[in-house]
Order: sequence, then C-alpha cells, then structure tokens
Amino acid sequence: MRSLARVLAPGLVGPALLYLAGLGCESRPSVDTSTTEATVKGTVTIKGKPATKGNVVFDPSNYKRKDEQPRLSKIGPDGTYEIKTLVGPNTVKVDSPEAAKAAGLYETYNYDVPSGTSTFDVVIPKPQ
Repeated sequence: MRSLARVLAPGLVGPALLYLAGLGCESRPSVDTSTTEATVKGTVTIKGKPATKGNVVFDPSNYKRKDEQPRLSKIGPDGTYEIKTLVGPNTVKVDSPEAAKAAGLYETYNYDVPSGTSTFDVVIPKPQ
C-alpha cells in the first residue's frame, strides 16, 4: 500500500516550486515599506461644519517603517488641507481646539494612501 504523501507529493511539487520562484521576481518593495510619496487632499468637518484651524497629522510609520516621522498639514479657514506622505497605510488624526471640543481629538482614522493624488475627508465625530 502506498502512503498518501507518496501519491500526492508529485502533484504538489511543481506548483510549489513555481510559487517560490515567483516570490523572488518582484522588482519593487511592497507598499507597506515604500518610500514613495503621494499627495492627499481633503476637508475636515466637525459636527457638520468645516474646521477652521488646527492640523491634520498623517503617520506612515508601522511595524516595518518604525523610523518614519508623522507628516503635518495646517487646516485652512475653509476646512481644507493638503499633505505629502508615504504611499501605504497611514494613521490619520486631527489636532485642533474644535476637534477637542467635539471629543474628536483622540479619534484616529486609517487611510491606505495610493500613488499619485487622492482625496481623504475627515469627519468628526466618525459616522456610525
């Protein structure tokens, strides 16, 4: 009687080798370790009204990019901001007196920044 491993092994070796060979072919780092910058634009609204002061903070650091510093952008009088940050996962928060009054100072948002220019609107409090 043949063992199950002897019967299945020949059919699994080929696909496994192809998979392993493909792992070494990627020519650029994965997004979560990228050093490519991208632009994010958006509007900060607090309780339905545009924020008028404060900062938006994008933090691209994660377990693979521990040394990356947070990026900061001032909020314009119309609630808009524009920031350059790294492509990939970013933690976003708003630091402003208006956010503090709305109990949104400690709310954080996650945004996976794509290449190029994108839009990310921050709404405080977070929609339910």
